[in-house]
Amino acid sequence: MILSASTVKDSRENVEKFVQRNLRGGIDHLVMFLDAPLPDVEEYLDDQPDVSYVRAHGTWWGDMDVGGLNERQIINAALISRLAAGFGWAEWMFMLDGDEVARIDRTVLDRLDPETRSVRLLPLEAVSRLHPDGDPTLFKRRLDQDELQLLHELGVIAEPKERSYFRGHISGKPGLRPSHDLALGVHHVIDTTTGDRVDAHTDPGLSLLHYESHNGDEFVRKWIALLSSGEDVRQHRNRAPLARSISAILALGLSEAETAAFLERLYERSALDDLETLSRLGLLVEVDPDLGERAPRPPEEARRQVRALLDGAYDVPKRVFRPRGRHPKAARVIDRIQRHARR
Repeated sequence: MILSASTVKDSRENVEKFVQRNLRGGIDHLVMFLDAPLPDVEEYLDDQPDVSYVRAHGTWWGDMDVGGLNERQIINAALISRLAAGFGWAEWMFMLDGDEVARIDRTVLDRLDPETRSVRLLPLEAVSRLHPDGDPTLFKRRLDQDELQLLHELGVIAEPKERSYFRGHISGKPGLRPSHDLALGVHHVIDTTTGDRVDAHTDPGLSLLHYESHNGDEFVRKWIALLSSGEDVRQHRNRAPLARSISAILALGLSEAETAAFLERLYERSALDDLETLSRLGLLVEVDPDLGERAPRPPEEARRQVRALLDGAYDVPKRVFRPRGRHPKAARVIDRIQRHARR
């Protein structure tokens, strides 16, 4: 089966969309690490046989100083991808954020050479609108250099670069065939024996819908969540100016209405797309993630073993799963958890 790994801190409404859309998009079973107490989300997930989740906060980390969100995402994804290695049901696993939806053509994966161990889902980014009536179905694809130059000359983007066109990441998200010497990361697959990134295969049939700040409310929610996650976003080169500006607004102690008004102005200046121009140029792709049918549900025994792997990992030191850590106890810890799950 095809699995996904995600570290999540979001509303029940957004989690419901995330689960159902990814099941329609090609994921068979979702593994979710809840990054904070989310009782309403847990209530929903408890009734979802296609999801295995763990309360990945508090005692999950033991005495480990885990740092920011990015570090937690990396360890959680590496943990489940390494634990799933060797189980016949674990064909592919992908790393997804809570605002992403996989679009996987299974025939593409099926015809890959067995030696191809890593793939990449290339992003389609949701067109942003200030106050839309519903969720977007128009997405920006990656552009070639001539198209980027055209948008720059028309005044749509500040520079003829993908980084100026896309608000979020442009590298996409990784997938791997679970293996004892590979670990799933946030944007790359890591060879755990060398610490090197593994080359990834790409294909038009392997893509990703990214709902990066697609409206004003989501922009505010995401940035406040980022700035409160423990991650020093202001040190990230591409996000630093906006992160500092939002931090400054929040620190001024303005009224709720004034804060919202200034955040909306930042959104208009930094994230709002020129929908009319992009549509007239024919640069947008239309996708409705709520259409389509999911694949048949994987066998219960496979789902039981996924949950057993997560249960077995709860009390072990998470530092052993760092992809580049090459921890001497990693193999023994993984073997013990896997043997328990096979019983």
